[in-house]
Amino acid sequence: MNPGKSYIKCNHKRRKETLAGKKPTIVIVTISDLFYEANLHRKVQTLLANGFKVRLFCAFNPKLNKDLWAPAELIQVKLWQKPTVLRFLQFWVKATAWLLKQKADLFISYDFLPLVALRIKSFFQESNYIYDSVELVIGLNSLVHKSVRRFFFKKIEQFGVASAQAAFTVCQSDAQALQKVYPKLNVVGFVRNIPLRQKHQRSMFLREKYDIAADKKIGLYQGMVFEGRGLIEILKACSKIDQVVLVIVGDGPLRSTLMTLAKQLKMENRVIFTGMVPFDQLAQYTYSADFGFTIISGKGLSYYHALPNKLFEYIQAEIPVIGSNYPEIRNLIEQEQVGFVVDPQNIGQIEQAIKKILDPTVYHRLKQNLKQAAPKYSWQEESKKYLQLITRQLIH
Repeated sequence: MNPGKSYIKCNHKRRKETLAGKKPTIVIVTISDLFYEANLHRKVQTLLANGFKVRLFCAFNPKLNKDLWAPAELIQVKLWQKPTVLRFLQFWVKATAWLLKQKADLFISYDFLPLVALRIKSFFQESNYIYDSVELVIGLNSLVHKSVRRFFFKKIEQFGVASAQAAFTVCQSDAQALQKVYPKLNVVGFVRNIPLRQKHQRSMFLREKYDIAADKKIGLYQGMVFEGRGLIEILKACSKIDQVVLVIVGDGPLRSTLMTLAKQLKMENRVIFTGMVPFDQLAQYTYSADFGFTIISGKGLSYYHALPNKLFEYIQAEIPVIGSNYPEIRNLIEQEQVGFVVDPQNIGQIEQAIKKILDPTVYHRLKQNLKQAAPKYSWQEESKKYLQLITRQLIH
């Protein structure tokens, strides 16, 4: 089945009047690995379902299922694997050379690195491009103690946004921060990274795949296994509750540290590392867990403002959430009463939040709230904002 068929079609009168008889072409440029890019996949399929032609310039991955992205035209280029300056230079050269041959109604920089190539194209050829800021570059946790790299990334973004027609982010806090840093940039709003609502059922997938006993409760973390994701604190909190099995869906440099810690805590039999999972297979993991963690503990502004997609994935799967006591996460969890917020560095608070969720009465109440919240937070609804934003830039 073509994934695009399940995406909402939005008939905007203004767009129909302005673009009548024409199929607008959108070019999206990214250095991201499409194998794990659920957010971009949703956006591309939404554009396709609403009559746009899409060309997507991206990094090559031999494992990529191109059919998932059909009928978008994929232009994949081979790059050095390690995220070094050489990889960036290689990407910019290849992207710029390709872009100079392209004509489109609108160009989109997905994340900040493609901004360089799009700015160069706009210098030589008149073209409109916008900035889809998926992370707040000025506040990345990974750059907190790396002043040279932070300066370099900031200059890249600064150079690129100078000619951008507009920009949008993934949450209100990021939009406000980006506007403050670049007062002349037209920050037109935000589009949250929310999953498509689908007809999934609760399943026994994790229990059957990893032979998890029926009397155990599955606590789920999904995402990159990095520092600043609360994983050490989560592991220590779970070690104190024999009833909990922790499943970590993802991979990263912190994995070996966590495995060593699990042995020290004598809970290696209650921690499961699945490795990386393609985005189109992730739902079966989420829908078979009992509760989820979205605990961010990094120091960067990007983390403090974070509104992670996994939070919405947990809500869609109707599993209670334990999240950081940071503004965007706290507001959503408390507004919908779908879990508990904690100090991300306080192991005792995390432990107590888990124990609350394990209480049958509390769990039932949270599940009822989740049933009410899930329909509100779906890409079917959020995509309307995305289409509106793109349409306005085409008419601009």
